[in-house]
Amino acid sequence: MNKPNEPNRLQFRIDLVLTVLFLATIFFFGIMTVATDLTGLHNAFGSRNRLKDYLPDPENYSQWDFLTARIRSLDDYLAENVYLADELGYANSSFQYALGKRMINTGAQQMLTLNSGHLYDLQSDVSMEPAIANVLAMKDCVPEGTPFLFVYEHPTIYDPDQIPAGYDVLDYSDEIADEITTLAREAGVDLLDSRDILPASGVDMCDYLMYTDQHWASRASLIMARSIAEALSGRTGVNLRPERLDLENFETQTFPKLFLGKYGQRIGVRNIDPDDITIFWPKYDTCIRRYTNYLGDETEIEGPFRESVIRWKYLEPNEGKTWNIKAYFDYGLTENFDVYHNDDGADCTVLLLKDSYSASIASFLSLTVDELYAVDLRRSELTLSEWIEQTRPDAVVLAYSMQMLRQDKYEFQ
Repeated sequence: MNKPNEPNRLQFRIDLVLTVLFLATIFFFGIMTVATDLTGLHNAFGSRNRLKDYLPDPENYSQWDFLTARIRSLDDYLAENVYLADELGYANSSFQYALGKRMINTGAQQMLTLNSGHLYDLQSDVSMEPAIANVLAMKDCVPEGTPFLFVYEHPTIYDPDQIPAGYDVLDYSDEIADEITTLAREAGVDLLDSRDILPASGVDMCDYLMYTDQHWASRASLIMARSIAEALSGRTGVNLRPERLDLENFETQTFPKLFLGKYGQRIGVRNIDPDDITIFWPKYDTCIRRYTNYLGDETEIEGPFRESVIRWKYLEPNEGKTWNIKAYFDYGLTENFDVYHNDDGADCTVLLLKDSYSASIASFLSLTVDELYAVDLRRSELTLSEWIEQTRPDAVVLAYSMQMLRQDKYEFQ
């Protein structure tokens, strides 16, 4: 008579054991996360430089704001630094690749290995009308008669054959790019599109795209900087001597397999080689003064481009490895702003509104003008109007990527 209850008892015991194991696993990873990274946790909770990103106003905040910032910073840090998270993610990716999958799940993203070998996050469809509204709002801040140039920076897909058959219907990058560029042109915005410039440069795709990251290689930034210099020469009437940015005028140095980008960090070096990093500096004599403000930390340096502009400290491998995850910082990234002075540059002041793609464009463009302000409005304490009033530029360049334009969380103005 008692036999019908036996499966229920067995299931209860199985559920109990699984629950205990599940809770034990949670406690184990929680304890190990804390125990193995006390310094990181302390910095996440107490570093004022880190907390600035979480404060509504870094210069004027209440104790409640500061406590909230501490909690949010710590929460984000714990979410990103769970014990063995990288190793488990690599194992998961390797398992999916072993099954022959081209598109693998890496958390919230669907990441595809393209026919060209590049890793790429598929882009969902998003309206670009809010983005063009922000672009036009920025254009309206520019004084009448001052050239305003919008540079659209497209991610990884530069040839339809890169996407494996059948996956093209899942990606909307071209549609998004077409929408933002069409809306901009229809609104009378002067526009450069990297989809027109990079493929037409004659440079092989593997030399201007990263395999493990959504960003471009430095070669692409050099190509785009030359196109911008050429465009501004026509708009301002000042010869910026864009030929100074021709490749034959540069020395190069390549660091093989040095940089593991955002995509590569998800799947690990067992599944993809890190990217080569190539550095460019002029063969001709230069003297650049650079002032950089990054979250309040200031850098002032003067000398040849090779010494004053390139951030060599990011080109060393991580301890115990042959690669690092910061080599893309070699020409700057998300600094609040950079100011470049070049006495050999053309008599022209340029205000460049940048993102992480165009930070390196600014570095190369500094070779063509006597004064260049490269500003990340996400980190700026000044509004665009205040920057224009302060710098009185001869031209304003807005250089934004798809990722920058499509994210509602970015407050441009």
